[in-house]
Amino acid sequence: MLVDPLAHAATPRPAAAGAVSGAAGNASVGEAEVAPRRRRGRPNVLSREQVIDAATRIANEEGLDRLSFRALGAALGVAPMTVHRTIGGLDDLHAELVRRTVDEFASTFVWPSDWREVVRVFACTFRDLMTTHPLVLESHSQHAPLASTESDGVVRTVVSALQDAGLPDREAMYAFFVVYDFVVGHVGVLVGRGSSEAGRPERHALVGEILGSHSYDDRFTLGVEVLLAGIEARVAASRAS
Repeated sequence: MLVDPLAHAATPRPAAAGAVSGAAGNASVGEAEVAPRRRRGRPNVLSREQVIDAATRIANEEGLDRLSFRALGAALGVAPMTVHRTIGGLDDLHAELVRRTVDEFASTFVWPSDWREVVRVFACTFRDLMTTHPLVLESHSQHAPLASTESDGVVRTVVSALQDAGLPDREAMYAFFVVYDFVVGHVGVLVGRGSSEAGRPERHALVGEILGSHSYDDRFTLGVEVLLAGIEARVAASRAS
């Protein structure tokens, strides 16, 4: 409870004979003061930012399924209903978490001029987003859209670069999705979503025989280069026709 119903001044208990020494100026038992119990005041009003910050930490560290009003209340030191009144429903909170996280990351993009580098920057930054904030990948796996103001601008930039390279509008949009899907799939494998540790590819005997040691970074880099080579082949074909 937020307010202790028994919060009142405590009545001093009689002290046993000889229990009080005279070290403090020979104070008598009757003069001994007992500090009253303090009343707990009502909690400060929460802000949406406080709730979202706490929810982001819980979702990234423990998973979206552990995010509840009870968990948030415990983290913020308030009653679960206080959190509910501040933020609304959990579905709205999930969407807000993803929206804010994606917006913050998307705003860090620095776009080069060459279309190949545009695709590479998108792929690498998107991978960083999902590995740094697992809640984004987890939300994606639950079929929630990664929609935000900034993310729309990112899609527009990448698709426009592919259009300028020579891809028809339809192919440019699908090429973006191919890169997007590759990054989501790669990060899903990287963090072990949906597979046991024993089934991870680098544990296979053939992988060890050929590679010696497995690197997810090298695997990702090669994947992006293969995608770029494929897109470049489509660009050349479109220009030739």
